[in-house]
Amino acid sequence: MDEIIVEKKGNIISVCVLEKGEIVEKYDFDINKTSTIGNIYVGTIKDIFDGMQAAFVDIGLEKNAFLSLKDAMPKIDVSKNGEKTTESIRISNEDNKLSKTIKKGQKLLLQIRKEALDDKGPRVSTHVTLAGNYLVIMPDTDIVTASQKIEDVKEKERLLKIVKENLPKNYGCIIRTDACEIEENDLIEDLNKVLKTWENIKEKYSTIVLSQNMEHTEQKCLIYDDNDVVLKIARDMVKKTTKKVYVNDNEIFQELIKLIPERLVVYTESESIIEKFGLKTEIEKVDNRKIWLKCGAHIVIDKTEALTAVDVNSSKCIGNEDLEQTILRVNKEAAVEVMKQLRLKDIGGIIIIDFIDMHKQEHKDEILKIMREEQKKDRSKIEIKEFTQLNLVEMTRKKMYV
Repeated sequence: MDEIIVEKKGNIISVCVLEKGEIVEKYDFDINKTSTIGNIYVGTIKDIFDGMQAAFVDIGLEKNAFLSLKDAMPKIDVSKNGEKTTESIRISNEDNKLSKTIKKGQKLLLQIRKEALDDKGPRVSTHVTLAGNYLVIMPDTDIVTASQKIEDVKEKERLLKIVKENLPKNYGCIIRTDACEIEENDLIEDLNKVLKTWENIKEKYSTIVLSQNMEHTEQKCLIYDDNDVVLKIARDMVKKTTKKVYVNDNEIFQELIKLIPERLVVYTESESIIEKFGLKTEIEKVDNRKIWLKCGAHIVIDKTEALTAVDVNSSKCIGNEDLEQTILRVNKEAAVEVMKQLRLKDIGGIIIIDFIDMHKQEHKDEILKIMREEQKKDRSKIEIKEFTQLNLVEMTRKKMYV
């Protein structure tokens, strides 16, 4: 990532991530409508239903949170193929009654995993994770692993060795992709910073638990806010390759220089940095459902409640080669553009891509290979399936910010 633009207008903070002068990520944050996912609260158990294997917890929000048996029970490690993975976590005994583990009126440290929706409260878990710039710590586990996107075996082994030598007992850790080629001291510094944050959280939790007259308001129950926009910029978007972060709000500027090297942050009094950088036209195109390709073809992206459908159309594309080669050329360009648009628009959930029909399996394999290569540029978790019998590609992508 080369540059980041942070522009505040009223209640909206717009963040554009540029690579080689081109917008690759864009997010709009309404400071009055922040997400709660990742936030850590002190909750009080209100009701336990063993038949549902769940409990309802007061965390100071409008609706009580939902705590399942799986999210309340201690984690144990189940190794697969000799390697510990976060996906191998299981509860120690699924037959246990929740009422044997927690009691009504008990206070717990809980992290929101899923937002409240309609008449349902948020889903919470006792399994807390805390992210830094280069790693994520998981208290009360012994799982130490690295992102699957780190393909260099030697580099992965180096990072794992550093973390294992410096990670305290009873802590797990996931090494993020951005840790690749990072200096040992920088990785240890990041680890210690996240551990210190966790110690502060535990201290606040202990103080509240000892308090006899706890008020159940969000302000009183909230211990750690994981959705501060400035924190997200510094932790998730600023990378080793970032040259400058341009900001037009003095308050955000002051917060950023506390979190990242001051040499990276540039304050400008311009009301619209986006316009100053000549990106207004590009920004306006972000919401377009129809995107033209250089070859003359185009793709159409339609979002529905259930999924996102992407249609590839040959349109004005006319090739001199035979039909199969023309179709392959269009689909190859479309594969790159689709992955780029999913990242740019931050599209999450189920995605179905209807490429122009190809008859040769090697051509289909080539398209999937391109998509998986482009996938590496995206910070989000993505899973791409094989072509279906109807010549569709199914994939999932986790939305970066709700």
